[in-house]
Amino acid sequence: MDALKQKRAQRSIRFQLLLVVNVVLAVFVVLFLIFSYQRNLAERLAEKRIALDEEAATLLPSLLQMQDQGKEAVQQYLETVCSQMQEIHAPVHHIVVRFQNGPFKLLSEQGASAELVEVIQQATKSPRHASRFGNSEIVVGTYSQSGITVYVSETLDNLYGSVFAEVLNNLTGFIVLSLITGIVINIALTTIVTRPLHHLVQTVQEIGQGQLGAQSETFHCAELNYLTHEINEMSTSLAAAENLRRLQMAKARKIQENLLPQEFNIPGLNVAAFFQPADEVGGDYYDIIPLSDGTWLFCIADITGHGISAAMSAAVLKTLLIQATEHTCSPAEILDFINRRFTVVSPVGEFVSMQILRVVPQTHLLEYASAGHELACFLSPEGKASDSETTGLLLGIDEDAVWCNMTLQLSKGYRLLMVTDGVSETHNPDGEMFGRKRLTALFQECQQLTIEQTKLKLQERLSHFRNGNPQQDDVTILLLEMNED
Repeated sequence: MDALKQKRAQRSIRFQLLLVVNVVLAVFVVLFLIFSYQRNLAERLAEKRIALDEEAATLLPSLLQMQDQGKEAVQQYLETVCSQMQEIHAPVHHIVVRFQNGPFKLLSEQGASAELVEVIQQATKSPRHASRFGNSEIVVGTYSQSGITVYVSETLDNLYGSVFAEVLNNLTGFIVLSLITGIVINIALTTIVTRPLHHLVQTVQEIGQGQLGAQSETFHCAELNYLTHEINEMSTSLAAAENLRRLQMAKARKIQENLLPQEFNIPGLNVAAFFQPADEVGGDYYDIIPLSDGTWLFCIADITGHGISAAMSAAVLKTLLIQATEHTCSPAEILDFINRRFTVVSPVGEFVSMQILRVVPQTHLLEYASAGHELACFLSPEGKASDSETTGLLLGIDEDAVWCNMTLQLSKGYRLLMVTDGVSETHNPDGEMFGRKRLTALFQECQQLTIEQTKLKLQERLSHFRNGNPQQDDVTILLLEMNED
């Protein structure tokens, strides 16, 4: 509902300008029509009064000649004139003649009306020579000579109607003018404002979608050209900054790749590994290091988050791990060594899960310690799966935390799967998580495949499960298989 209200409130420039123009034009038209109506009515009323004055002046000579013939002759003459005038002009006509010795009048076929005579005489005293009688308004013309006064009245119903018709004609003209004005303004706005702005919006959208460096064409409007110039400059600057960032990130990715072991030629063991960061660089880390006692150390770690900060912490872990292996071969002691130093240098709130295994390839003896890391999965030659245990807290929480070692005696054909949580927490487009159970079943399913084939199968299944969904977290897989010496 709020979005709908906001959309209604955000009208286009074209709509707002047309609205303002038409409102102002409508107010102007209303005022003009009112003024025009009043002026036309006054002019027509004056013309009508003059015409009635002339009619009264025209009647007077005849009345002067007929006054000796008696009132009946005059009355008959007036009735004839009034009847003819009503046939010609249609409005109701009244004639009143006042002699010095008293009035007589013609009003209608129904006879005289003293009230109408009084209204007619009073109308001549008003500035407009008009007055109301019943539901109509009458206008009166008059002329006097030789003791005779002639009053000629006519109703104004038709006059008001004709003036109103003229106003309606004017209104129609104004409406047509308004429509033409609106069309012209609309075309002008579309050409001068709307299309250029639409083009600029498309350019900004392209920039927002990652097409940095996209440029907009120039226009014939100084203000839009200024805006275009600024957008083009911004786009160019963003493209340059993005190129520099990509160059720096490529270098960072190369550095991170150099932190990882490149070869896995270990007698008595088959090893395969896969590392795929969610960004250009990631916070996952794994390593394979030969120890001074002839055993091999396998490490997998996951720093909270991903990106530059996590990648820098991974580099710190690499350094601390190498230093630790120079002092001890015990997985638990190595975790203790790393934790005491990492807790001091790591940012507040950044933690690391890590699992370290020490393997004796000749005897298949395995010793491990886990700092809250994702459980490793052991797969026996018979296909039975079991999980490792967590033996202590995450690194970076408590400087005095301790871990203990767990020892397992394995045999030829045993396999070990170590992953970061980016594997089990991979999501499909429906939000379903890949999960630990599905991962274990897939590991068992691949038992007849080589370690390298198993790694590829895991990669393929994870990609298929995502089904185009973007990778949300770093993914690291480390596989071991016990074989002949």
